[in-house]
Amino acid sequence: MVLSTDQEGDRVNADASVFFALWLQKPLRIAAANPSGARLADAVARCIDLARPGPVLELGAGTRSLTQGLVRAGCSPERIIVLEREPALVAVLRREFPTMTVIAGEATRIGEYLAGKVERLAGVVSSLPIKWFPIAGQRAVIRPCLDMPGPDGCFVQLTNGFSSPVPIDRLGITGREVGRVWLNLLPAQIWAYSECPLSFGDGGAP
Repeated sequence: MVLSTDQEGDRVNADASVFFALWLQKPLRIAAANPSGARLADAVARCIDLARPGPVLELGAGTRSLTQGLVRAGCSPERIIVLEREPALVAVLRREFPTMTVIAGEATRIGEYLAGKVERLAGVVSSLPIKWFPIAGQRAVIRPCLDMPGPDGCFVQLTNGFSSPVPIDRLGITGREVGRVWLNLLPAQIWAYSECPLSFGDGGAP
């Protein structure tokens, strides 16, 4: 079925209303009061090297804004795995992308969900409110998301703050700001995290 412009606009507005209502109920579980805009979604998608093998994992998919950015960048829905904990948002994602893998669950269990099912990830994008996770929860999310992409893989995280939303040193990872989008409803930063390179003392080659 092809939607008319009016129908599509009505659906987008309805999805945004679902998102906002959930934010009012659970502000610490929903990253922002409104879905990410197209400029931000496209900037995030450009951070993922789609030439790498494996699916792309999206954490905290919400009402599909970042998902649409990945699709516009050339990533087919069949290649995307999304995780979302809110049943109302899971329903939106499954309706709009019937061929996409949608996991309804907790981000801190992502390693468990993917174990034995996915060997390699091309990359990971996240709009989780990860700043508010306890350190153990942050580690449970980020660790498998860095292990599965392998060398040179990255974990891309959105934040509305002006510094890293996770403590890099405590997690034993490296990270840097790779983008800032001012023309979003709420200006946002994009951070990319990866494994710390081996030092000489860790067995690296001289």
